[in-house]
Amino acid sequence: MKLKTTVLLALLIMVSVSSCGPSEEELVAEARGYMEAENYSEAIKTYNQALEKNPQNYAAINAKGVALLRIGELEESIRVFTDGINTDTTNYRAFFNRGNAFRILGKDNEAMLDYDYVIQIQPDIVDAYINRGALLFKYKEFDRALFDFQFALELQPNNPLLYLNKGKTELRIDNLEDAFFDLKKALEMKPDYGEAYYWLGLAELARDNRPQGCEYLLSAQTLNFEAASEAIGQNCAQ
Repeated sequence: MKLKTTVLLALLIMVSVSSCGPSEEELVAEARGYMEAENYSEAIKTYNQALEKNPQNYAAINAKGVALLRIGELEESIRVFTDGINTDTTNYRAFFNRGNAFRILGKDNEAMLDYDYVIQIQPDIVDAYINRGALLFKYKEFDRALFDFQFALELQPNNPLLYLNKGKTELRIDNLEDAFFDLKKALEMKPDYGEAYYWLGLAELARDNRPQGCEYLLSAQTLNFEAASEAIGQNCAQ
């Protein structure tokens, strides 16, 4: 009888200790605080604790992947985002984040597939169009890139990055008037946009307006846009 009482008491103590520990939701909230403080290693540890309680917690899986991405653990973040995708194929976040990790690694085909899937399941994610459009621009698929930037502008018409990207693309297909409109619109929204000055400079040079083109390039250089100095050296030397 005494032995049974001792065992029962031990079990009650174990249950009591277990119930006093943080819940899954509390651990996720704590990890989120670490993320906000940019303490990613502690965030990862805390998300792991939450996932021990519930391995199917999609929010914890995805956020853990983001933390790994932030500290440069790209391959591991891809593995974690893939776990998230396997947990829920209807949520775009792990696809989008995995695409970003692939893109950083230079795995552009894999990144493109993930961005395609994001847009398929959640067509209003502006950053997916921006990132996919940037890849299309990189590979000189300018018409497709232009479609992405134009569509994204319909979703977010006050985004200077979209006007910049659309203007750059218009310039590459020799739509100079549209390029000027878009690049100047980007500068209206963001007057210190060094890259917009740079591309305006190239646009002016494309129509043989060297003085104005060099003035724009000098503005880009003043705003510390790196490519401006080389362009000035090639086009504006006296």
